[in-house]
Amino acid sequence: MNSNPLQEIESEKNLIGYLLMRGVAGQEDMGLAPDDFYFESHRRIFDAIVDLIQEGVSLDIVTVTNHMREKHLFKDEMRDLEYITSLYKDTVPSQTLDYYIKRVKRVSDRRKYVESLTTAIDKVKSEPGENDTVFSFIEQSLMDISRQERSKGLRRVRDDANTLIDYIKTVVANSQSGGGISGLKTHYEGFDQKTTGLKTHELMILAARPGNGKTTFALNIAANVALKERKTVAIFSLEMSRLELLLKLLSAEARIDSYSIKSGTLTQAQMSQLKDAVATITTSSIYIDDSGYLTIQEFSARVRQLRTTEDIGLIIVDYLQLMSDPRAAQGGRQQEVANISRGLKQMAREVGCPVIALSQMNRSIESRSKDQRPQLSDLRESGAIEQDADIVCFIYREEMVKPPEELEPSKKGMAEIIIAKNRAGATGDFPLMFNPKISRFDNVPI
Repeated sequence: MNSNPLQEIESEKNLIGYLLMRGVAGQEDMGLAPDDFYFESHRRIFDAIVDLIQEGVSLDIVTVTNHMREKHLFKDEMRDLEYITSLYKDTVPSQTLDYYIKRVKRVSDRRKYVESLTTAIDKVKSEPGENDTVFSFIEQSLMDISRQERSKGLRRVRDDANTLIDYIKTVVANSQSGGGISGLKTHYEGFDQKTTGLKTHELMILAARPGNGKTTFALNIAANVALKERKTVAIFSLEMSRLELLLKLLSAEARIDSYSIKSGTLTQAQMSQLKDAVATITTSSIYIDDSGYLTIQEFSARVRQLRTTEDIGLIIVDYLQLMSDPRAAQGGRQQEVANISRGLKQMAREVGCPVIALSQMNRSIESRSKDQRPQLSDLRESGAIEQDADIVCFIYREEMVKPPEELEPSKKGMAEIIIAKNRAGATGDFPLMFNPKISRFDNVPI
């Protein structure tokens, strides 16, 4: 019986002995690396074995020892040769190669977990930052190991047959019931038709110049998802307070001018509408975090915490450039933003829900004399953001850039939503009606 659950020297011996005597028999990818072996000599021997497999050379005691000599993998050549010879002569594997591979890999993974936990304990003792940052580091470290274990190695596509069939069935069912929309519906017809809905792994960037309504549009989508789709929505606001966001949601739901709400100049009918709107909004599954200052590590920790109790349907971050990453700050702002956008994309994949991140735009757009319609290059610190995003949307309101005398009457109170990038679907634009007084975007009646 093995007294140490973190090592299996006999399994390592049997695995190497098996390979020296019988080779890999067509099983070139074993899913093992030299550092999966506990015994240092076994690591060096297996290093040579991996090289030979990759070069297409048959395995036996002669090819392995010759390769170790050529690559200077011997520590003490005489002792190493004696040990390899003993493995070849004295080891009698009684199980299949797969059996030994699984045994070696299992204890290797446990050692990696222990190593991560040890590092995490040291970090808990010494980290001067907030608990959220520390806990996020621990969670991420453990999940990285699990993710590597699940994804390591090439797998035949036939293993995915059932997964693909289930996916197609789900998509067809959703499409038939939702008018061709297979993802999460925003209930903005132009957007849903072009994207077929937001997918579970997608990062969407929503950008606009100040005053064009990007927070309002994001909140309208949040309300539609929470109230019409009955999904949990998490909103992280780094600029506006919780009360400001709630008043916007309330104004949009009740269709009452936000100024009237703030000033208290309400009619009896409006008071009744507001009471109904309060009941609707406050019974929805919307969570708001208005911490203001938020690191990508704290964001990740809070999402994971919410995920333990809620099936999250949508995450909104307002806005990306106000987030920070202390670990990447020394590399400059471009590197920091790159880490943040990558972190948002990773959370979408990890949690299995779309993430909408609002973004600033460069002021250079205002210097263009003719066409001020936004484009991808107008995103502030655009390189990494554009690369990580699955969808990039802009809000363009012509009445914000043209003097009243030059504005066509049909453009007043209208917004153009521009889908400039769509990794899995069509790009294009569509119109919406926008009423900033009631914080609401609406579909254009057909």
